[in-house]
Amino acid sequence: MNIKALNYFIKVVDEGGFTAASKKLFLCQSALSKSIKNFETELGVVLIDRSSKNFKLTPEGQIFYENGNLALKIIKEQLDRLLDSVSLEKGKIKIGIPPVISTIYFTTVIQKFRELYPSIKLITVEAGANTIKEKVENGEIDIGVIILPFDSEHFNVIPIFLSDNVVIVHKSHPFAKFSEISFIDLKDQNFISLNETYMLYDKILEKCKAFNFTPNIICTSSQWDFIAEMVSLNQGVSILPRPILSKFHSKNIKILNIKEGFPWNVALITTKNKYISKASKIFIEFTKELARPKK
Repeated sequence: MNIKALNYFIKVVDEGGFTAASKKLFLCQSALSKSIKNFETELGVVLIDRSSKNFKLTPEGQIFYENGNLALKIIKEQLDRLLDSVSLEKGKIKIGIPPVISTIYFTTVIQKFRELYPSIKLITVEAGANTIKEKVENGEIDIGVIILPFDSEHFNVIPIFLSDNVVIVHKSHPFAKFSEISFIDLKDQNFISLNETYMLYDKILEKCKAFNFTPNIICTSSQWDFIAEMVSLNQGVSILPRPILSKFHSKNIKILNIKEGFPWNVALITTKNKYISKASKIFIEFTKELARPKK
């Protein structure tokens, strides 16, 4: 069986047709269509119902798609094992990191790791922690960086960095005279928040719900520095991880502790019941060692 053609077929199904798939594969549509047609001839099975107005698989095509996905996953895992057997300190790792976290911790981690293991190729994918969770689960990336607490039913969870979230307000805000406030004090405030792709967004909603109110979120962004700048312009209040604010210097912002506590603990995740390459294990152990408090 032609593995390349199988990949093409699965991409066509995932994209819902030849046009979108050809763009993702950087292949002209006619060549892609011909490849799939030849694949069907090789198999002796019609996979795509070409009489349908919209893109549609035949019943055999649907079964082939589901089993083909599983077959490719198994092939990839076996190839990973084969590459691992050739060399301990070679390989490729795809790591998903939220921009908020990469700014603080992982630029240093990656730089030091590359110095020590130049033969291991690191590919970083920046996205919110909720998106990263999905990408780890479906095998698009090998290691994800997320915020605890985290539902670990399908994942291995390795705690790395420990810190807390804080409230930031403009220096003229009535809260600015305090060093600490309660979560309930935020009930009537205008919130500026990281967007829904970030776990912190969900955690803030959960925390507010526990205090019987819904936050008045007037603006969301994927960029923490934009949020901090908005607060410095007295446009609202926000909750951000304490370490991030060491990167943002403004005399117009006051940082307040949260009386009830609001941890910001960072962990690595991998999928349970999936082969973890030696390169990934090296990266995990390296990060744990780098994050360990020095005596």
